Amino acid sequence: MKQRLIGGVAIAAAATLTLAACGGGDATETAGSTEGAKDGALSVVNVVNGPLGDQGFFDDAARGMAEMEKAGSKIQNIQSDAENPAQWRSNLESVSGGDWDVVIVGTSQFIDILDETAPKYPKQNYLIYDSVVEQPNVASIVYRQNEGSFLAGVLAAQATINKDTFPLATGSKKVGIVGGMDIPVINDFVVGYKKGVESVDPSIEVLVSYVGDFVDSNRGFDQATAMYEQGADVVFQVAGGAGIGVLRAAEDSNRYAIGVDSNQNPLHKGHILGSMLKNIGVSLKSAVDAHAAGTLKFGETTEYGLHNNGVSLTFEDNGDIVPKEIQDEIATYSKKVVDGEIKVPTAY
Repeated sequence: MKQRLIGGVAIAAAATLTLAACGGGDATETAGSTEGAKDGALSVVNVVNGPLGDQGFFDDAARGMAEMEKAGSKIQNIQSDAENPAQWRSNLESVSGGDWDVVIVGTSQFIDILDETAPKYPKQNYLIYDSVVEQPNVASIVYRQNEGSFLAGVLAAQATINKDTFPLATGSKKVGIVGGMDIPVINDFVVGYKKGVESVDPSIEVLVSYVGDFVDSNRGFDQATAMYEQGADVVFQVAGGAGIGVLRAAEDSNRYAIGVDSNQNPLHKGHILGSMLKNIGVSLKSAVDAHAAGTLKFGETTEYGLHNNGVSLTFEDNGDIVPKEIQDEIATYSKKVVDGEIKVPTAY
């Protein structure tokens, strides 16, 4: 059963969260709030299965946590070694004893760990984002990344067929996508992206590769560079921290890229056409606000897509390299998806 929760909370500019990746078995934490939650706000801890600083997925969740703190919540972000599942489990269990109103985790890598941990702490409320865990004390949030990626595909296609409008494009009618891992959530990006490209011009070739993890930015750089050498005018990165290398490759090869999860447009200005957002921070704060109001139902799944601004494509801070008429055309494609006129396939 799915409950839809429409969030109307806007995330402010990123709060400063200075964190270093940790190794071994000890977690590294943000300073967070040292006082209890204020004015009835909830205490919330975010257990990250890796370090912050990816300029995307995890950092957007941390921005949502920062907004909760501004609203009066006691918050803490606990990060870890990206290659240490035993540490993720240990960190999760360490905060499951009832000291926190809500414990947040994210990604498919946490599914089994949370599924095994939640029954041990039946009075602890958990929230998982970007995945589903069917336990009575877990609220799940998922995103229609295939819909957001569809818009990224439309954008990429427009760039490669309009070289006069996009001067770094060659008109090769080739675009690419670099994923983190060959798993369903990443392949949901891939199929949506392909559908967007095809909707503009079915003759455009889409190159696909996978880094093998979400942290190796050098490998992301190499894979994107290989695509540019094969003629790709645009490469869409869906590889987390590894995708930062894709964006760097766009500037190095003097071509275009599309960012993901957070607004990555300013990172290599003039080369990032746009960023496909999963509005993770917004959805987390919205869910926690709903729980504070007594309306969040645990054991159910909340879904975010184009229809409720759960995913989107932003052109902010991209140096105005995408003309308004192209942006308007992409908005028209978005409306067709919301209205059901275009069906975007999914990898699930």
